[in-house]
Amino acid sequence: MASVCLFTCRECYVYQIPPTSSASGHRANDWNVDKWLKEVSLKVKSEGEKCVISLYDMETEELFAECPLPAKPENFLTSVEPVVDSSRYFVLKIVDPQSKRHAFIGLGFRERTQSSDFNAAIDEHRQYLRRKKEADAYKEKFAQSTEAQKDYSLKEGEKITIQIKKSPGASPSKLKSRLSVGDGRAKPVITGGGLLAPPPPVAAAQKKPPAPAAAAQGDWVADFDSFEAAPAAPEVAKASNAGGEGFEDDQWGDFEG
Repeated sequence: MASVCLFTCRECYVYQIPPTSSASGHRANDWNVDKWLKEVSLKVKSEGEKCVISLYDMETEELFAECPLPAKPENFLTSVEPVVDSSRYFVLKIVDPQSKRHAFIGLGFRERTQSSDFNAAIDEHRQYLRRKKEADAYKEKFAQSTEAQKDYSLKEGEKITIQIKKSPGASPSKLKSRLSVGDGRAKPVITGGGLLAPPPPVAAAQKKPPAPAAAAQGDWVADFDSFEAAPAAPEVAKASNAGGEGFEDDQWGDFEG
């Protein structure tokens, strides 16, 4: 993560300060503010959760001292402490990066606006750490709630069995009668309590039988032709007598003498 410069001051002063004389804190009036130890430039740089106050020599621009801020915002006053009698002076806790030894020095600004901007830069990093702490706590809480949730999804190859509870008094035959379908009309539903008839169906409109189609003229002609073409009734054969005589002779034959 790249570092961000929160504040820059081209001119400020470093003081050698005596030990604090009261429990209330340091007082700039106890310093000889007109006789500073060194004139320096100042930068406040942050990189993620780290923030360092760097002091540079005005002539050589070499690093003179560093004051790293603590990781916890509530401990900032142990590294940067304002004096009790002025808003332009502070006490810094400088730390040697190699030996980790520390010492306390005084820091003063010429203008109140410079000291206000310096305070704002320190507070900006303080707020950043607080927001990050809250975000991390919320993230951890969300992760715990997610882990606590049960996973009801089916794994590969797993199957579930569903059992349907029958109603009291129902039998397979009755259940079958509920599901059976006859000629398309609603069947009575049979339950354990008895027989319930279905609602009456809507009466269907009676359809009139279709009228016979009129025969075409050609069909009637065909019928007459069938009568004309019918074979004639067979003629009754006339009985002939044994003597070859006519019918009249046979009628009177018995009366002949």
